[in-house]
Amino acid sequence: MQKYFISSEDFDNKMISGDDAYHIKTVMRFKINDNVLVCFDKKTYLVKLTNIEDKKVSFEIISEQIGNHELPVFAYIFQGYPKGDKLEEIIKHGTELGAYEFIPTIMKRSLFKLDEKKKDSKLARFNKIAKEAAEQSYRDIVPVVSDIKKLKEIDFSQFDVKIVCYEESAKNMENIAFKTQIKSLCPNDKVAIVIGPEGGIAEDEISYLEKQGFIPCSLGKRILRTETVVFYCLSAIGYEMELKNE
Repeated sequence: MQKYFISSEDFDNKMISGDDAYHIKTVMRFKINDNVLVCFDKKTYLVKLTNIEDKKVSFEIISEQIGNHELPVFAYIFQGYPKGDKLEEIIKHGTELGAYEFIPTIMKRSLFKLDEKKKDSKLARFNKIAKEAAEQSYRDIVPVVSDIKKLKEIDFSQFDVKIVCYEESAKNMENIAFKTQIKSLCPNDKVAIVIGPEGGIAEDEISYLEKQGFIPCSLGKRILRTETVVFYCLSAIGYEMELKNE
């Protein structure tokens, strides 16, 4: 069933507006009395469509849907800014796997050059991708894609567990740190995961992160591409905290 995140104003007025109204009428071709899900303030409701217009769709609530579709921890992804459109895929699939927030991070080996004139439009697109992926995967919240920052501009003091994915740890046959950090997680912990861009993380950046309390971690015997790492990490967290003991 199709799900839509709506604003507090739209929820109060029992309506779906903007691009979502267009999607309902033109893309999905829903009819009056069809059912969809709407989500507001982490709560999901089954609703019946009562009126459909180009820019506004009215509904009435049938029932609240009980359930929790979020990871037990808050996973913050500090992604070294990659080339091309890789970040869009990272946000899309990282949202499906339960990321709480994405922080695009400029690192020493990032080839991305920040254009301040285009930044707002990029962030708007990233957040739209996160919203659509959250709807598709039945999330209870839409992850935030926050402002693009340089690594040393970020305050890491709030996190309970800090992981930096480091390919040199894999080359050195270190194979226990990631597992140890994941197993140490408790419900509602905030976990920071730093992922380098293409070319990896520079040694001085690793030293800096270690001083901030990060643990360099191997992700196994194989070296992963930057766009693959987030999926590995979130899948491991999901398995350890949601599926392992089921």
